[in-house]
Amino acid sequence: REGDLMIVRRAIAAQLLILCALVPVARAEQYNLDRCLELALEASTNVGVSREQLRSARSNVLRSYGGLMPNLNVNMWVGHSWAGPTTGIVIDDQGRPIQPSGFDYEQYSFSLQSQMSLFNWGANYNTIDQSKRGADAAAYDLEYTRDLVRALTIREYYELVRQNRLEEVQVANLEAKRRNLEQIEAFYKIGSRTKADYLQARVDYSNSELLLMNVRNAKALADARLKSRLDIPQDATLDIDQSLEFVPAEFDLNSEVDYMFEHRSDLLASRKRIDAARAGLSVSEKARYPSIDGSFSYGWNDREFPGSGETFKNNYSWSVGAFLNWNLFDRFQTKSNIQNAKAQHRIAEYNLQQAKIDAVLDVKQIVLNIEQARERLDLAEETVAAAEENLRLAEERYRVGAGTILETIEASSSLTSAQASLIDARVDYLVNRADLQRATGRLVTSQ
Repeated sequence: REGDLMIVRRAIAAQLLILCALVPVARAEQYNLDRCLELALEASTNVGVSREQLRSARSNVLRSYGGLMPNLNVNMWVGHSWAGPTTGIVIDDQGRPIQPSGFDYEQYSFSLQSQMSLFNWGANYNTIDQSKRGADAAAYDLEYTRDLVRALTIREYYELVRQNRLEEVQVANLEAKRRNLEQIEAFYKIGSRTKADYLQARVDYSNSELLLMNVRNAKALADARLKSRLDIPQDATLDIDQSLEFVPAEFDLNSEVDYMFEHRSDLLASRKRIDAARAGLSVSEKARYPSIDGSFSYGWNDREFPGSGETFKNNYSWSVGAFLNWNLFDRFQTKSNIQNAKAQHRIAEYNLQQAKIDAVLDVKQIVLNIEQARERLDLAEETVAAAEENLRLAEERYRVGAGTILETIEASSSLTSAQASLIDARVDYLVNRADLQRATGRLVTSQ
């Protein structure tokens, strides 16, 4: 029986293993750059703030249009009133003097008032123009905030790719140093290599371990930054696309600057703010002149609420009129508002001027970085090929006793440095290409 029981247990275990093999293993989601850009925009609080600022600016447009329309107020009152006895003499309908006693009654009232601006020298239209320009500026701010978030996401994405690639290079380098150390140690034990060679190889291996530790620390920081940008839990696995494939392109500085002046969102927002400030100045200046308003009112009051079709036909009053408003002395409030509006207009112009200066410098620096990255890319590709051949020759010379261990170590370090430079050049090109899209007002994309 024990043997049969053991067979049954083994059969059950085998079936469980088969079932486990059939169940697909859950894989961590791989995040490509487009997916990361989408998540970053959804998670960005800066984008959310800009979106709400745009909503607030558009509500100001609605309010400014309301300045052209009449307002309407309705008031109703219902209550019970008590009147006490009076010491005065009252004559009744038959001419007899009486001394009335106290009494109580129901009281009803209804009123309706309306008022609108008839003429204020176009100040209402200036207010509408000011609010519309402000809303346009807020829309451009939102667009630029989105581009900025995309550019920062691309930078952090490729920084993680850079560190992943550098880790691969350092791991391969450390493995080569480990094999070299084992070979030299074996030669040293049989007396064909000196102790100095062994110690030099040992130090070189330790230095490579330290470099790998530094790269992995930088990788962990880059991973944490990207997860924070995407609002992904820090303990989650972030698997990203490691490809760095692209076709280098040339960019003309003058063409990029011309395009930037016409399309960069923050410059367009600054121009709209100048227009809004100019409209606000016009509103302040027109407050010095008289304005004409119109009004309408209707009121009804009675002790009984009519229950028939004669409702509100008695005990009512209504009026229609126009009146002139002219504040002859407002304790310098209008003058202060005008001076402040002029200052705001000048500030907006200065901000645009400085923004243009900064934008031109930004574009020029990015174009120079792209050109440098392209040159570094071509040079790094040639250097990697030369470093690989140099390492091969150094190892061969050392194997036959014609070279030293120091030459082999230097050749290996040169190859690792060349491979890292190639990775840096590719990443820097892609990062600066995204920055150029942002700086010139183009849509920042993964392409």
